[in-house]
Amino acid sequence: MSAKTIVFIVLAILIVIFTIQNTQVINIKFFPWEKSIPAALMLLSTLFIGIILGWLLTRTTDYSRRKRKVKAEEEGKKPII
Repeated sequence: MSAKTIVFIVLAILIVIFTIQNTQVINIKFFPWEKSIPAALMLLSTLFIGIILGWLLTRTTDYSRRKRKVKAEEEGKKPII
């Protein structure tokens, strides 16, 4: 088994344990809306939103970096990364 597989399995087990232990219901208020949801759902939602935002930020940074590199190569200069 590879290290990635082992890390993935351990993280999956930790997420399941976390979800089982945080079943109490909390109230979420956002402007005029109010919703009662399990605490684990709120925390996991926040985690996944953070992961997606981090991924998008990384993608845009990588895209800008590649664009600058291509432009520098076209001009015959050494790319600044």
